[in-house]
Amino acid sequence: MTPTTQRFSSETPPIHHLIQEIDMGTLGLPDLQRPFVWKRSRIRDLFDSLYKGFPAGYFLFWNTQKQVDSHSIGSGTESRENQKMIVDGQQRLTSLYAVMKGKPIINEANDEQLIKIAFNPLTEEFAVANASSDNNPEFISNISDIWASGKSQHSFVKDFIKQLATTQKLDEDEEDRIAANIHQLENIRNYQFSVLVLSAELDVDTVAEIFQRINAGGIPLNSADFILTLMSVYWVEGRHQLEDFSRQAKIPSANHEASAYNAFHAPAPDQMLRVAVGLGLKRGVLQNAYQVLRGRDPVEKKVKEDLRVARFADLQNAQAKVLNLSDWHEYITCIKAAGFRSKSMLTSANNFLYGYLIYLVGKHEFGVERRKLRNVMSRWFFMSALTGRYTGSPETVLEADLRRFLQVNQTPAAFVQLLDTLISNQLTDDYWRVTLPEQLDSSSAYSPYLFGYHAALNLLGATALFSTVRISDLLDPAVSGTKSPVERHHLFPKAYLRSVGFSGTYRLNQIANYAFVEWADNIAISDNAPNDYFPDLFNGLTDQEKSNASYWHALPDQWHNLDYLDFIAQRRKLIADVIRDGFKVLTGDVIPYTGAKAKPSTAELLADMETLRIEFKSTARVPLSSDVPEKVINESVIKTVAAFMNSEGGTLGIGISDDGDLLGIQPDLDFKKQDLDGYENWLSTLFMNAMGQAVVAKGVNIRFETVEDCVVCLVDVSKSSAPVYADTIKGKETFYVRVGNTTRILTGAEMVKYIKDHF
Repeated sequence: MTPTTQRFSSETPPIHHLIQEIDMGTLGLPDLQRPFVWKRSRIRDLFDSLYKGFPAGYFLFWNTQKQVDSHSIGSGTESRENQKMIVDGQQRLTSLYAVMKGKPIINEANDEQLIKIAFNPLTEEFAVANASSDNNPEFISNISDIWASGKSQHSFVKDFIKQLATTQKLDEDEEDRIAANIHQLENIRNYQFSVLVLSAELDVDTVAEIFQRINAGGIPLNSADFILTLMSVYWVEGRHQLEDFSRQAKIPSANHEASAYNAFHAPAPDQMLRVAVGLGLKRGVLQNAYQVLRGRDPVEKKVKEDLRVARFADLQNAQAKVLNLSDWHEYITCIKAAGFRSKSMLTSANNFLYGYLIYLVGKHEFGVERRKLRNVMSRWFFMSALTGRYTGSPETVLEADLRRFLQVNQTPAAFVQLLDTLISNQLTDDYWRVTLPEQLDSSSAYSPYLFGYHAALNLLGATALFSTVRISDLLDPAVSGTKSPVERHHLFPKAYLRSVGFSGTYRLNQIANYAFVEWADNIAISDNAPNDYFPDLFNGLTDQEKSNASYWHALPDQWHNLDYLDFIAQRRKLIADVIRDGFKVLTGDVIPYTGAKAKPSTAELLADMETLRIEFKSTARVPLSSDVPEKVINESVIKTVAAFMNSEGGTLGIGISDDGDLLGIQPDLDFKKQDLDGYENWLSTLFMNAMGQAVVAKGVNIRFETVEDCVVCLVDVSKSSAPVYADTIKGKETFYVRVGNTTRILTGAEMVKYIKDHF
C-alpha cells in the first residue's frame, strides 16, 4: 500500500521569530476568519499561560511561496510578498503581536484599538489595564513597554523599582523578586509555539476545508467569508474598499465631507459584498456566487482561470456602483420617502440592503429616471418592510427576484411594472382586511407591522395624540436628548390592566394598545384608566384635531369605555386601514394632511375650475333657465357633497356657473325670502335629511363670500372614513363618487370593490 503523502510540516519557532516574520512581510493574514474579536480578558489569560509555561495552542500556516495580497496584522503595515499566511490561530497571534509591539489592531468594528495588559511583578498578577491599575504603582500599567520601549531589561527593572520605592519601602528580597518576575515576563518572547505549515500545492478551497475540519469549535465561516478570502487573494483593493466604506458608515464625517454615514444602517463589509455580488453576478445565494467567482465551469465542473478573471471583472464593475455615495444616499432618500425615519424603524438589514440592490438594478440596468425610481422604490421598500419579504430564506427570495429582472425587457416601464405587479400580488385586499389585522395581534416591540404603522403615520402627516406636533418631527434622528420627545403610550396603562385582572407581556403590550404621545403627556397620564384621562385631554382639541386624531390613532368610537379585548380587536382593523392609507399616499391615491389650511377662496376655485375636488352649481333650489323641479336641483348639490365624502373631499361653489361665471345665490335667497342664516340652516337640513345628521355635522362646513357684488355659497366637504349613502329621488341609499370632474353613481360589484379599496 502506498503511504499517504503528508501535505504539511511541523515547526516550533519562538514568538519573537513569528513577530519578526510578520514585520518582514513573510508571514501574512489571508482573512479566513473575521477581524479581531477576542476580549481583552482572554488576552490577559493568554499572557498568564505563557508566563507560567502552560500550553497555549498551536498555529496553522499556509506556505504559499508566491505573491498573495493580504492584510498584515500590524496596523499600518504595507502588504508584501508573503511566503506563509496564517490560517488558524489568527486571534492568538494578533494578540501577541499587538501587545508585544505596542501597536493597535483592527477590531470587529473596523476601528483601531490599542490592547493594554497590566502586570504586578510582586504578586505575578495579570490584569486588563484600567484606571485602577494605571494609578497603582505596583503594576506595570502596560506590559508592551517591556518589549516596545527600547529599554534594556536592566534599565526597565531599575526604573520600575525606583518609581515604586517613592510610594513604599522595598527590601532586597522584594527587589530581587521584581527583577526575576520581569525577566520571566520578558522571556515570553522565547516561548516556542507548535506550528503546522500546509503545503504550497494546496489551493484556497482545500486550505479552507482543512481549517473547517480542525477548527470546528471556532468561529464558523460562511460563504461571504470565503468570497472575502478570494478577494484577499485576487483583488485585495476591492476588499479594502468594502472595509473603508463600512468604517465610514459608522461615524459622521469631519468637515461635512461626503461619506457613507447615514441614520439607517452601518453595513459590515460582507453585507456590501452581498449587494455587489447580486448586482454583478445576479446571485442571491452566496454559495452559488462563490463557485462562480472561483471560475468553476458549470458544464465541465472545472475551475478555469479565464472564467475567474471575467467574473472578478463583473464584480469589480458592480462594486464601483454599489459604493457610489450619490447612489447610496439617493436610495436612503427613497426610504425616507416611504415614511421610515431611522434605523430604529428597520427590523431587517436584509430588506435595507436588498432594496439597495434592486434600486441599483433599476438605475443602472433599466435606466429608470431618478424621480420615477424614487417613487417605485419607496412603494417597494414599504411593502417589503411591512411584509418581511426577506426574512424567511432571504437569499432564495432575492435570487428569485433577480431572476425576474432577467425575464423582462430592460426598459424603465418594464422595471416599474414588474415591481408594482409584485407589490400588488403581495398587498391584496385580503392582506389589508384579513392578514394584516391578524398579524397585528402581537406584542413584539420590533414588529414590522408596528413600524409599518409608524411609517404610515409619517406619510399621512399625523401628529402625536393630544398634540399639534407632527410625529415625523418628533422622530427626527438628528435630535437626541435625555428624554425621547415622543413615546409609545399604553392607551390602557399596564398598571390599570393589572388592576382589572390582565397580566402577561402578550396581553399588556399588544401593538394595538400603543399610541404616540409626547413624553410630558405620557407622564401626566400615568396609570390612570382611559375613561379618567382621555376625555379631559381630548376635549382640549378642536373638532378638526379630534377628527384627525381619531383617524390617525385608529381610535374606535367611545374606545375608552370599551372592554380591553374588544378595544384591541377593533383597533387592529383600524390600524390596518391607516397603514393601507399610508401606502396609498405613495401611490397618489391619498393626499397627506399638511396642516390646517385656509379654506379656498372663490378666486382660487375659479383659477382651478371644476376638478376632482371642485364643483360649481348655478343654484341649489331655483331653476334659472327651465322649469326643472326643485327636488331635482336639490339632488344635484346633495349628490356632489356625498361624492366628495366618498372620494377625497372638496369644495362645492353655489352661485357659479359651470363655465366659472359669477351668478350669486340671490335667486335662491329670494325664493323663500331668506337671509344668509336662513339659507345656511335650510341647506344644512337638506344635507342632513339626505345623509344623516352625524355625517353632515362631522364633514360639512358652509360659508359665504361676496365677489364682485355677488354672494356665493361655498360648501367645504371632508373625506369620510366610512361609506356615505345619500337618500335622493334616484332611490334610497344611493352611492356617489367623484370621477375626474364629474359625479357618478356606483352600484353592485363596482360599488363593493370601490368601498373595499377606499374604506
